Amino acid sequence: MDEVRSGAAFPDAVARTAWPIELHDREEGYRWEPFDTDHVHYVPWRSLTPPDVDNVVAVGRCIDGDTAALSSVRVMGPCMAMGTAAAHALDIVGEGSVHAIDIRALHARIADNVGGAD
Repeated sequence: MDEVRSGAAFPDAVARTAWPIELHDREEGYRWEPFDTDHVHYVPWRSLTPPDVDNVVAVGRCIDGDTAALSSVRVMGPCMAMGTAAAHALDIVGEGSVHAIDIRALHARIADNVGGAD
């Protein structure tokens, strides 16, 4: 949860969001932890790419992250941004590995999604 709270951009960021921590993990209701008004946090490319396969990109609820991070990035805006990044990445790598992506080339295509995270 510290990475989510920090708001720091990852060098391989492909999406950003300011959605609060929204955990639905208890019978009596959910936990809602809003951030400060100017807070933004990022989704790193490496959380979308399963390590043992070269041509799969996961987006939305399927990405790798801790419970708190997933509670914030599973909403519509970041999911659309992740999907856009995945489509561009697969176009860039062609038949190559998604693990060998030129992150700068990907950032050039998705600049609006990461807002200068590079």
